[in-house]
Amino acid sequence: MMSFLSKDTHAQTRFNWPWRSQSPLSAQLLVDIPPEVELSDYRRLPSSGSESPSGLLHGEGFKEEPIPDLDIFFERLYEYFCAKGLRCIITKWIIEILNILFMVCCIGFFFLFVDWDTLIHLKCGVEALESGEKPCDLMKVIKHDPLVPFTLPKMITVGSMVILTSYGLTNFLKFFVQLRSTLNVRQFYNDRLKVNDLEIQTISWPRIIEKVVLLQKSQKLCVVRDLSEHDIIMRIMRKENYLIGMVNKGILSFPIRSCVPGAGPTVRSHQHDRRNHLILPKALEWTLNWCIFQSMFDSKFCVRKEFLTSPDVLKKRLIFVGIAMLILSPCLVIFPLVYVILRHAEEIYNHPSTASSRRWSNLSRWIFREYNEVDHFFRHRMNNSAVHSLNYLKQFPTPLVSIVAKFVSFVSGGLAGALIIIGFVGESILEGHIFGRNLLWYTIVFGAIAAVSRKVVADELQVIDPEGAMCLAVHQTHYMPKRWRGKESSELVRREYDTLFPYTIIMLLEEMASIFITPYLLIFELPKRVDDILRFISDFTIYVDGVGDPKLV
Repeated sequence: MMSFLSKDTHAQTRFNWPWRSQSPLSAQLLVDIPPEVELSDYRRLPSSGSESPSGLLHGEGFKEEPIPDLDIFFERLYEYFCAKGLRCIITKWIIEILNILFMVCCIGFFFLFVDWDTLIHLKCGVEALESGEKPCDLMKVIKHDPLVPFTLPKMITVGSMVILTSYGLTNFLKFFVQLRSTLNVRQFYNDRLKVNDLEIQTISWPRIIEKVVLLQKSQKLCVVRDLSEHDIIMRIMRKENYLIGMVNKGILSFPIRSCVPGAGPTVRSHQHDRRNHLILPKALEWTLNWCIFQSMFDSKFCVRKEFLTSPDVLKKRLIFVGIAMLILSPCLVIFPLVYVILRHAEEIYNHPSTASSRRWSNLSRWIFREYNEVDHFFRHRMNNSAVHSLNYLKQFPTPLVSIVAKFVSFVSGGLAGALIIIGFVGESILEGHIFGRNLLWYTIVFGAIAAVSRKVVADELQVIDPEGAMCLAVHQTHYMPKRWRGKESSELVRREYDTLFPYTIIMLLEEMASIFITPYLLIFELPKRVDDILRFISDFTIYVDGVGDPKLV
């Protein structure tokens, strides 16, 4: 099996990609491109013997029965640790099913059953009394025949409900299919590692790995080859390591404009002598995982030769998935739209300042992630880096915008405060109407404007030190391209950093737009990178006995 080498996180050097042999593939996009992402040194892992595991999933009576797929077992071992026990896994599964059911009901109710034209013109309360109309009946806005007439928007809505329901049923069945192996993993934790579901709440992952390695030495979980901590981590991170390498090598960069939603930093393209933008939205990541990583390994965890020698098959698969996604994109875009409304609308309503919060983009997570870095360690590092990254972006104040924001904040905050005082004097006064809206509505609007504008105003106590702020951020992100060095205070670096750490609302909108961008990339751009993808897999992978593929060199 091939495996990625471990890295010394303290020694940062340029990651040189040696070409061990000339690949038969014809693409030249990667030739002579100097890497712009700095990675760490790797040490060769000693290997000996072949894999012959036994007894990991079963009790003492099944010691001699080999495990058909150690990758899946260690993935489940790690997932069980992250989920913190069987009760949490079952509860999470039930909540996910209920969330999907709730989203399906919301999509059907708001997009099919609610008559929005009637709702907009419906008058209730004081407005109905002033107009001499009868008190409003909200049941009037409910359609009795929601599918008549069956228009294109309704067909798209029904299609989205069918897709989401199918996804929910798949998860429902998947849980029961995996339940037995989950129970076996729980038994392994309890009986072999002596860690119950209460202890797993607080025990560390390195301690779990240490227990597995010690168990291997005493009970020979693998008959021939001794398991090491590195072997286990490489199995868990096998597919993720390939994607990390592709992103850092610049294979997933395309000739798109910087204004395209989700476009990230640039890397140089040798073929066109221009700088292409990296881009990896969630939709593209899922597609690559399904089209490439789920089909490239054989039963022995090695890269299939047919996969490497059949670029046309992969190209056709990508184009087919792209066309299917393009056809379904009107239905698929409803999911993130409804999710944004259900997840963030109430939060923004009660805390308008959250509209200016930031989070790491999906692309940045694959740029910053290190080889063999498991997910919860990586998330911990990214969470620690958020404060320093926010501080770095604050090093670029815009005086003109700040001056205007101060004025807007002062006026809107003053009006909101005045209306609140009026409400204390007489609560019924807030029911008075101005330009068709009551004063309570204006109080909420002015308060929201004041909260958002205050976040834009530059902090007068802010110490301007871009170099120091970047140093603190790099200490956590471990990312500092050569083109950034000495230019921490430049607008170029700020813009690129902003694409990696965008506003939350911007990132959510970009993910919705990616549903339409991903089909274009799959149909027109990604097939041009197939030769480079296969060449990358072929030239930078080493076989290691007992571990399988991959191992980057």
